[in-house]
Order: sequence, then structure tokens, then C-alpha cells
Amino acid sequence: MRKITYFFILVMIAIQLYAIQKNDSDLYDTAVQLFNQEKYKQAIRIAQSIEDLYPLSYCAMQAKLLVSIARYNMGEYSNAANELDEYIFTYPNSEDLEYAFYLRILAYYMKINKVKLEQSAAYKTLELATEYINFFPNGEYIEDITNKVKLVTEHIAAKECSIGQFYFKRGEYLAAIKRFQNILENYKDSIYLSQSIKYLVGSYSALGLDLEAEQYTKLLPLE
Repeated sequence: MRKITYFFILVMIAIQLYAIQKNDSDLYDTAVQLFNQEKYKQAIRIAQSIEDLYPLSYCAMQAKLLVSIARYNMGEYSNAANELDEYIFTYPNSEDLEYAFYLRILAYYMKINKVKLEQSAAYKTLELATEYINFFPNGEYIEDITNKVKLVTEHIAAKECSIGQFYFKRGEYLAAIKRFQNILENYKDSIYLSQSIKYLVGSYSALGLDLEAEQYTKLLPLE
């Protein structure tokens, strides 16, 4: 472990010495070359040295975005999202701002299936997608964002329906009702809508609330 630590320190010292001998433009060109060779970790180290040595330069702004893309390509979606948060906050007038917004959405989108129980990544994706649509209504990536909103919405509805079914089978009807009503109120276009209404009817019937069960029965499509 100690040998690895020493080696890492030596690598960082070597990068700093190399960086001091180069200007920001040369360093950025080197980072881009490493990035294009898919040597992402090396590219990140060089790009970060630009941010450290030339924090106010144009190349520092470009380097920050390169680090974000590299982390995304490496599958480090949380780190990529954090880098993009900083980029958007620090460079609100960047010509690449729209792309930064778009990539941040993709980073959260890619995290959705990695989280089995809670759905914070899905809700965050929808939040950021709405923000993008408001800021860039005619944006370059609007079609892809719109399609992803539909997919994420369906994903959330599927999760809600699955959890509701779990509660229903356990006889926890009030908890089940909460989940199915959420689908009815917020995901009206979901393929799980009809199924959710049926479970609402079943849940209210199980609780002896026949009037409520009858009201939801009227919402069922005619078969």
C-alpha cells in the first residue's frame, strides 16, 4: 500500500513538473490527445493541472468540460455530474453550456438502473430535463431529452406500480393506495394507469370502502 502511495505521489509530481514547463494551450492539446486515445485518467490529470495553474484561462474552462466528459466515458456518472454542476456554475456564459446541461442529464439518466430501491436519480433526471427544456426550448438535444423524459416517466410509474403491488399482496392497503394514486395523479399517460386503477378498486374493496371502490371502477376503460 505504501509503495502504491509513493508511486502515485511521484506521478503527480512528474505531472506538475511537466505542466510548469508548458503553457495552458500546450497542456490542453496534450489532454485532448490522451482523451482521444481513451487514456482518460491521464487526460484528467493533465486537464486538472490546467485548472490549478491557469484557473482564469479559456483552456481551464475547456479542460473542466473535458474532465466531465472523461469521467462520463469512464462510467463515473456521479463524478461527471458533480464536475458539470461546477462547470455550469462557474461558466454560465460558455458556448458549450447547452451541451453541459445535456451531458449532466445523461449522467443522472445512466445512474437510474444502478439504483434498485430509491428513485432519486430518476426524479433528478426529470428535474434537469425540465430545466433544459425551459432554457433551451429549441435546443440541439431537445428531441433526445423529450424521449428520455418519456422513458424515465415510465420507469418511475413502473417502480411505483411494483411497490404498490408489494404492499397490496402484504395486505397493507393504505400504503398500496398511496402508490397507485400517485400514478393516477402524475402519470396519466403511463401504460400502468389501468392496472393501477384496478388495484385501487381492489384496495378500497379490501378495506370495506365500497363507495370509493365504485368511484374508481368507473374510471376503468371499457373492455
